[in-house]
Amino acid sequence: MKRQFAQWLKNNGYSLLTAEGRPSTIYDYGRGLKKVMDTERLSIEEVAQNIDSLLPKYQYGARAAVGRSISRSCRSSLAQFYKFVKEQEVA
Repeated sequence: MKRQFAQWLKNNGYSLLTAEGRPSTIYDYGRGLKKVMDTERLSIEEVAQNIDSLLPKYQYGARAAVGRSISRSCRSSLAQFYKFVKEQEVA
C-alpha cells in the first residue's frame, strides 16, 4: 500500500526529488506517515482503516503536536493519505 500511495502522489503532481536531487514531498509524506504508524503502533492498512478518526486527532486533537512535527508533514501526509484511501474506496 505504501508504493501505491507513493504512486498516487506522483500521479497527483508530487515529486520524489527536488531539482537538486534532494528528497521532496513524496519522501516527506512517507516519513510523516511512518511517524504516525510508529506513534499509533499501526500498520499502514490499519491506518487506512482508521483514517477517519486519525486525521482529526493529528490535525487538532490529542496528537496535534505530533501532527506539526517534521515540518507538518505528519498532518499533511495524513490529509493526502485520507484522499488516497477515499479514492480507493470508490474505485
